[in-house]
Amino acid sequence: MKRFISLLLMLCLVGSVSSIASANNQPLEDLPLVERAAHMYNSSLKKSVLNVTKAGKLTTTEYNSIFIPVKDVFKSSGANIQWDGKNKITTIKNKEHELILNFSEKTVIPRKNQLIVPKEWLQLKNGASTMNAFVLAYLFEVYADESDQERVEWEKQLEFLDIKQTTGIGGIDGYMHVFVEFNE
Repeated sequence: MKRFISLLLMLCLVGSVSSIASANNQPLEDLPLVERAAHMYNSSLKKSVLNVTKAGKLTTTEYNSIFIPVKDVFKSSGANIQWDGKNKITTIKNKEHELILNFSEKTVIPRKNQLIVPKEWLQLKNGASTMNAFVLAYLFEVYADESDQERVEWEKQLEFLDIKQTTGIGGIDGYMHVFVEFNE
């Protein structure tokens, strides 16, 4: 009886390990963009550092989260950031275009000059509109190739934000370092 139970437990363990291994072997292109972005850097990181450069001036801020407040990303860019508390929507306006961050349960239909950010990239954290650091770095990643067509399309659509480039470094210090450089 003991041998039977031991054998049964071993088979369960082998089955569990093989199912986990096969789930991890899912092709990257089949994963959502947020997961591909996390995979590019180090998905186990839970904290982030934002480095924003505009006109030669560098601002660095640390966060105890992988989500970065959008106001900290865009405050030096010249973009106008507005919060609509009633509808739970943040709007980032630049060059007569708007980036919409919808934190409500309602569907927002974009106008011609608007682009809606996927909810999976966002989090409303302590009253602040935040964006996933992995996604922020990945969308304009200077070292990314053109193989991720969805990333390339988002980069083109977001040109109005005036982000020249980003770089992400998954640090051994436990932080996701995001470098955002705006055009002059």
